[in-house]
Amino acid sequence: MKQVVLFGTGAIASIVHFYLTHDSEFEVVAFTVDRTHLTADTFLGLPVVPFDSVAEQYPPDRYGMFVAIGYSRMNTVREARYHQAREAGYELATYVSSKATTWPGGVIGDNCFIMEEVIVHPFVKLGSDLIVWSGSHIGHGSVIGDHCFISSRTAISGNVNVEPNCFFGTNSTVRDLVTIARESVIGAGAVILKDTQERGVYVAPMARLIATPSDRLPNL
Repeated sequence: MKQVVLFGTGAIASIVHFYLTHDSEFEVVAFTVDRTHLTADTFLGLPVVPFDSVAEQYPPDRYGMFVAIGYSRMNTVREARYHQAREAGYELATYVSSKATTWPGGVIGDNCFIMEEVIVHPFVKLGSDLIVWSGSHIGHGSVIGDHCFISSRTAISGNVNVEPNCFFGTNSTVRDLVTIARESVIGAGAVILKDTQERGVYVAPMARLIATPSDRLPNL
C-alpha cells in the first residue's frame, strides 16, 4: 500500500478518502489543512495536522499526498495547494477508478481523481489536478488542461481543447473541435457548439413552472 496524506477536510476529501480506501492501492493515513483552517485534531478517525508542519510527521520521502479540494474560485484554491504540496517535495497521487474506461497510451497527470463510469477515449491527454466526476465522457484526441473540474455526465466530444481552470456542470455537452477557453464556466445542461471566451459563463435555459399542477396533467 502507498501511504498518502489528503489535503482538505471537506466533502471532497471525505469522498476521496472513501474511494481510495475501497478501490485503490493507496492508504490514507492523515489529513492536512492550513493552520488557519484547523478546527479539529481528527477527521474520519485520522489525524489532522497543519500543513506548515505536516512534513515533520509525514515526510515527503515516505508519504505521498493528494489535494482533495473542490472547484472554489475556478479551481484556483486547489491549484495553489497543489503547487504548495509539490514545492514541499510530495509526490501527488492520481486515482483512476477500477470501473472507469481508459486505453493504453493515454496521458494522465498527477493529482487527478477519475471516478467510476468515466470513459476516456484513445489519444486523450489529461493534465494535472483534475477532478472528473462519475459518468463523464472525454472523446478521442481531446486535451484537458490543468486544474479543471468536470461534473457528472459531462460529454466532451473528440479533439476538444480545454484550457486550464475550467468548470463543467452536470450534463453539459461540448461538440467536437471546440476550444474551451481558460476559466470558462459551462453550466449544467449547457451545449457548447463553438469556441468559448476566456472567463465566459455559459448557461442553459432554466426549467419553467407551468400553471397546471401535477395532479391535473392528463397523461400522468
